[in-house]
Amino acid sequence: MRWLGHSSFYLQSPAGVRLVTDPYGPQVSPAAPVVTADVVTVSHEHFDHNYLDNIKGEPQIWRGLTPDGATWEKVDRTYKDVHAYTVPTYHDEASGAKRGKNAVFVLEIGNLRLVHLGDLGHVLSDDQVQSIGRVDVLMIPVGGYFTIDADQAWQVVAALKPRVVLPMHYLVPGMQGFPIAGVDVFTAGRANVRRYGEGQVDLRPENLPAETEVWVLAASQPRI
Repeated sequence: MRWLGHSSFYLQSPAGVRLVTDPYGPQVSPAAPVVTADVVTVSHEHFDHNYLDNIKGEPQIWRGLTPDGATWEKVDRTYKDVHAYTVPTYHDEASGAKRGKNAVFVLEIGNLRLVHLGDLGHVLSDDQVQSIGRVDVLMIPVGGYFTIDADQAWQVVAALKPRVVLPMHYLVPGMQGFPIAGVDVFTAGRANVRRYGEGQVDLRPENLPAETEVWVLAASQPRI
């Protein structure tokens, strides 16, 4: 897996499926990546999460909301060895009144379960936690303002109990006009935090920690 920046990750399954989450474009950062994908997941229809112009190939687009963003589009789909389903959530703490709806994507790849929270704007309910189920790897927004902030993110981590936490949607150099916090607000004073340079991390189940760790990735782009 690689972090492409913002809320976008690139992963390749054992069967070779190339999957990209929530692609963004140059409106967010001039470092917006160009990648080839077989599957693209879109948690909601905001410009910094649904930019497809930089995606090469002929990917399947799995959208968590209808194109107008008005309602959830239930996803329960399989492509080769990748299965995904969605859990309805909101982009804010006011049942979508401020920023609309959001979909959590649960990705099942072999024995690995990865969860991408999109632009989650509230702490999860017990029913949502149950619908998500077991989590090996959690991709979670931590920057606040548009999403949950660092304190709320830790509440979500405590509820889901993932083995690996991958922070996303936080301020990095080059981002344009995003009044959000950096990742250090989320990691401050916390143990079990690892920082990785550019490149990919190996998320095979046997390589994951027994206790929750935060892996802070440096944004990188696959050369494909």
